[in-house]
Order: sequence, then structure tokens, then C-alpha cells
Amino acid sequence: MKNTDVTLKRDDNRFIWETVNSEIIDELTVADSDSGCGIEEHVLSASGEWIATSRLSGQGEWGYDLLKAVPLERQAGIEERYGYMLDIPVFSKDESFLLGGYGDAWIGGWWSHPDDDFFEDPARGGEINFGWLFKHHLPTHKLSLVELRMDLPQGWIPTDPDHEIWYGPRNIIPTDTGVSMTLSGGIPFEIETLEESIIIVPTPHPDGFRILN
Repeated sequence: MKNTDVTLKRDDNRFIWETVNSEIIDELTVADSDSGCGIEEHVLSASGEWIATSRLSGQGEWGYDLLKAVPLERQAGIEERYGYMLDIPVFSKDESFLLGGYGDAWIGGWWSHPDDDFFEDPARGGEINFGWLFKHHLPTHKLSLVELRMDLPQGWIPTDPDHEIWYGPRNIIPTDTGVSMTLSGGIPFEIETLEESIIIVPTPHPDGFRILN
């Protein structure tokens, strides 16, 4: 909605279009999931046509919503899924899709085998699932997934595994043809195209901020 006399507001999971005179002209309440995975953030697209949210349960589930802004209507999204999404999904410049990412262990410990102790145990060695990118196409609401994989040497573990730079990727931003992001360890990384179903990402040096040679 481009009318400058109205403002989009959110009170928890209730979205409201309100005039300068505090008159409510439209509203929508988006329910939490059964496990309590509820809205944490929202963003209005540049055109004012779409609203995206991020959801968080606080217990290891994430989700997102895709709302039509006018009239307010939830059209698609994921109410909850196991894992962690660190940043709210981002619209492409032409608003033809919404892009985000998630992983089972994006708050740290992704290098450890699922049967080992997160943070404490080093990598067993070999290729691991590092996480996923999701591309939500608009206006069809088709969802495409790209798996991120990483090849870790046996015994690999960050020098300071508790540091936040060892969370999952941040700043996942659509580019003209692909995506840019900051990988774990603080490494800038760009993917030229999202047409592949699996992408191998660089292995960071355990000290961070550089690639392991």
C-alpha cells in the first residue's frame, strides 16, 4: 500500500493498516504454530504489495509467512520447521521471489556429527549438510530448495567454537542472478546462480575470516 496516509503496524501477531487519525482500515491476526512458533520480525516489500515475516519458537523451530498486504491475507509460508533461521528472508529487487536460509545447527556446532556433542566434538571428516537456502517464488508460492554442503577435514573444529561468527550464514541477500552471504567464520561468499540443487561452500579456517587452504 503506497498511500502515505496509512501505516502498517504490528502488535505481536496482529497486523494493522491504520490512518493518521488512528482509524483501523484493515487487520489480520496470524496464529502461532502448535509449538508456539510465532512472529519475531516483519518487512514490507518496496512496492508495498507483500509482507514477509520470520518465526521463532525459542525451542529449535523456525518459520516464515508470506502475506498479501492489501487486503491483508496470509497466502503461504512455513508455520514451523526444525532448525534455525538467523535472519528474516529478503525480497529480490523485482519481488519475483523471497530468499532465506536455515540449518539444523546454525547456532553453532554444525561441524559435529549428530551423534556427537555439539560444540565440543570435532568433525569426523567428510562432506556434511551445512544447511539450506529456500527460494519462495512470487506470486506462484512455489518453493525451491538448494542444499549447502561443506567438506570438513577430520578433526576440524573452530579455535573458539562458542563465538558467534561460527553461527550459520548471515546476510543472505539476492543478487542479480544468485545470492551473496557471509559464511560461518566471517567469510564473504557469492553464489552465481541458484539453479543447482546442491552447492559446495568453502571450508573456513578454524581461526576464522579466511578459507582453509
